[in-house]
Amino acid sequence: MKLRINIEKDLQEPLVQKSVFSNTEWYNITWFGLVAYITFSCLSYVVGYALTRDLFDGPVHTGVRLFGDMVTVGWLATGIAVLPWHQWEEKTWIKTKNVKGILYLLAWWSGTIITFFVYNSLLENTLFQTSLASDLTPDQRNVYIVTFSVIGAILIYWCVKMYKTTFRRRITFIRVLAVILALFLISYIVCSADKCTYHLHHWWFGFVLVLLSTFTMDNIFDYFLQGVFWAFLIESIFKYGLTFGRFFV
Repeated sequence: MKLRINIEKDLQEPLVQKSVFSNTEWYNITWFGLVAYITFSCLSYVVGYALTRDLFDGPVHTGVRLFGDMVTVGWLATGIAVLPWHQWEEKTWIKTKNVKGILYLLAWWSGTIITFFVYNSLLENTLFQTSLASDLTPDQRNVYIVTFSVIGAILIYWCVKMYKTTFRRRITFIRVLAVILALFLISYIVCSADKCTYHLHHWWFGFVLVLLSTFTMDNIFDYFLQGVFWAFLIESIFKYGLTFGRFFV
């Protein structure tokens, strides 16, 4: 029996080595696709940080902070890329090898870069330099009404898409959405009990919207939209720092 186990182990080791070093698959995404997703996300950090620092008087970080931030972006990108229902790679050049696939990839990345510029340009106006936890003027309140109306419209768009998709994908979307809504509700209850200032950070909104968008990667608009949400998450990391346990205070 012991000899048999040793023989099986000797036979399996070359197969494991071949799978690790030769197989290009990583669950439902290829090695190249995974590396591309992480690389473009980290490049978005570099571009967003440089743009904000040089054009909008953003923060200046040490090399240690920059490296740590990009590791954080990389880990978040890894977790998002390998979700079994996230078919990001399917319509990009990585799988299609055609011009349309390049457009999908560019739509996704340009969504992030364009949002960096537009968002920071808006922040130059005092109308947008507020938080929900502050005393808002009528105009500032209208900005939030418009913002949340847009987010609501996007959620409706996603729900309509889920109605037309597979049962398994739809159920998974509902489960993830239910967990997120529970976190919003529980965080509000906990904060109210401790009498803290309830302020949902936009890195949390960015992360949640990126996560929900993974169910809907069917057209160029979907790819662009996920890129937009990545911008809010990444911008929060280099501008404010990301504390995972403090997403609502």
